[in-house]
Order: sequence, then structure tokens, then C-alpha cells
Amino acid sequence: MLNIFEQTLSHMMLHIEAEKSVGHIPQPLFLIGSFGSGKTTLLIELARRLRENGWGESVQLLDGKEFFSSNDIIKAIEGTDYDGTRPLKGNGDRRRIVIIDDLDFFFNRSPFDDQYLLRNYLYQPEAPMLIAAVPKISEALADYKAPFFEGVRTIYIPAITQDSLSETLNLPEEKAKRLSALLAYLPPVIRSVKIACDIIDRSDWPDNDLKELATLSAPIYRARFENLPAYSQKILMSLSKSASPLNLSQLRELISAPAGSLSPYLQQLVQDNTIRKTDPEKRGTPYEITDKLFKLWLSNGS
Repeated sequence: MLNIFEQTLSHMMLHIEAEKSVGHIPQPLFLIGSFGSGKTTLLIELARRLRENGWGESVQLLDGKEFFSSNDIIKAIEGTDYDGTRPLKGNGDRRRIVIIDDLDFFFNRSPFDDQYLLRNYLYQPEAPMLIAAVPKISEALADYKAPFFEGVRTIYIPAITQDSLSETLNLPEEKAKRLSALLAYLPPVIRSVKIACDIIDRSDWPDNDLKELATLSAPIYRARFENLPAYSQKILMSLSKSASPLNLSQLRELISAPAGSLSPYLQQLVQDNTIRKTDPEKRGTPYEITDKLFKLWLSNGS
């Protein structure tokens, strides 16, 4: 396992150790990491280690995609509906631990009023400790009116670096170069490493690596591209064929578009983060495609 994963697991285990005894209100822990960063893998490994270290049935691993209300979660933990008056199911001196992956699905479906029921349930001395994974700090954690705005701890999964990969994977020099070249087109998360390693393992030809990567992404990018207006498509094709960013005048000339016709499409593409200005503070700044892999796919003929 990558060193950054071990470090993250170590921080989580230290938190659990500090909160394991019943008799005080446990502090929920939220694991923050973008899509593909390894949140699910970390939570499964955390549950496995806890069970191996004597926690046994005190650990529950749940899927947040299944929950639409606080009562759904409490029922999954307690085995029945909870009205706030019945005593919680105890477990001796060791606190129960509830690990929920993808809790953002619950947050997106449940209003604050309902989320307060879960908070009231968890903020009791005999309650289980919540450890949950979410992709980002949403309003469920950032809005001062939100039930989980305060009284929680957050741990971020660090981005993968070339140094951490070199220490862990110990690849031959040629494969390390190929991996580095592929990761330049991918977000710095564990899923990207797996995708890149699979491409390298399937072929001994480095020249085919980027083409294979673009092919893997083709269904997603094709659907994304085909749903855009014609002028947006022309803007993206022009940017993908250019070795350097292009400003509005250059794009208008390449596309043969009337004056004033491209600005709304450029604004929408910037708003969607499909393209960006190379210097947002200056007028007339050139544009470039944000996603390098999307640009690669487009330049290869989409």
C-alpha cells in the first residue's frame, strides 16, 4: 500500500484510539478525497484492521448510497427505528464504530432538519463513532446552519506524488518513465495509477501508451463532446489542434465566426471548467482546454 495511504490510516487509527472509550460524546471523522482517490479502499482496509485487532462485530461497514434519511442509517446500525428515547445497544467498554462510504449521497438527499436526527443520535456518550467518506467539503459540512458544521474532524487523502510512487512501486527506469508520462494526463489519485499500470502491463510499446489512454476515455469524452452546441465543438477542436492557447480573435478567425457570436459559448465552457483563461485577470487572455486528456482525445480525431 502506498505510504500516503499508510499515513492516512495511521491518522484514522489514532483518532479511533482517542475516542474508543464510552462515557463521552464521540467526535465523527470525515475522510475527504476526490473521485478515484482511494476512499473506499481505505475504509475497507480500516475495517479489516480494526476487526483483526479485536473489534470484531463492533465494526460496521455501510454504503451511503443506500440511505435517504437519518432513520435509514440509524435503522441499519440499531436494527430498528430510533425515536431518541430508547437506550442504545451497548457493547461493553469499547465503543462501536460505524464506517459509511459515500455519505454524500445521504447529504444530497436529506434536508438539514432530517440530518439533525442523525447528529442527535451520534452525539450521545453511548453512541457509535461515525467514520464517513465524502468527496469534498459540501454545504453539509461548510454551512453554519448544517448539523455537522462543527464538532467533527476531517482528514484529507493527500494527492499521489512521483516520489511516493517511486518509493512504493520500485519500477524499472523505463516503466517509471512511462508511468510518469501517463500520469501527466490524469488526476493524482490511486485510480489513475491503476489505469496507467494496466496500460503499461498490456504492452511493451511506450509509443502506444497515450493512444491507449485516449481510447479508454473515448466513450465519456465522446458523449460530453456530442452534447455541446456546434460553436462550442468548433472552439474545442480549434484549441485541441493548436500547440499554444488561442485568444478570442484567433478563434473567431479559425472558425470564421461573426463578431460577437463566440463569447457566450466561451463563457459557458469556462463556467463548466471545460476551458480556462491562461490569465483570468487580463482582458484578451488566450484560452486553453482544462483537461489535458480531453485535449489529447480531441487532437487525435475524437
